[in-house]
Amino acid sequence: MKAVGNHEVVGSAEALGAAARGRREALDLSLRDLAPAAGAGIRFLSEFERGKPTAEIGKILAALHAIGLDLAVVERAQADELAAGGYSRLLATEFPYDWSNSRMEAASFIRAVLRAHRFNDVLKVVGHFGFDRVGQAAAALDDPALVNKIADMLARIQRGRMLARMQAHDAAA
Repeated sequence: MKAVGNHEVVGSAEALGAAARGRREALDLSLRDLAPAAGAGIRFLSEFERGKPTAEIGKILAALHAIGLDLAVVERAQADELAAGGYSRLLATEFPYDWSNSRMEAASFIRAVLRAHRFNDVLKVVGHFGFDRVGQAAAALDDPALVNKIADMLARIQRGRMLARMQAHDAAA
């Protein structure tokens, strides 16, 4: 299992089962306690946690949800690249914000890029994480002047994207 941001990427049934078992044990739940909440039997849960490769996906999802976990699907190349070099490398930013911590959480990385307020890097972060997430991070900054600069940048990025969509639509017509 490898970390990607603040998430774990599992590559096998055994690793997924081990992650589920670790979470269940951290919650101090026995298989007997978990079974009703997961809508599964103790035997199924035991086999899942031991990595049974033919376990039913619907039941696995129910078991994960019962212990407060979700299953995410990520592009393997992206997960490998992120684990190898961090967000700066993945997004090819002009400045290596996470040079000393390639496992920096996404929220910390976004804040670091916003504090530096380099337009091209903010543009890349918006493209990867989306306007909503970047806008929320900007609003949480404690420097009102910086918040205004970032808001202006985000507005320019949004206008530029809208113009590009309109030009693409006109060219197709």
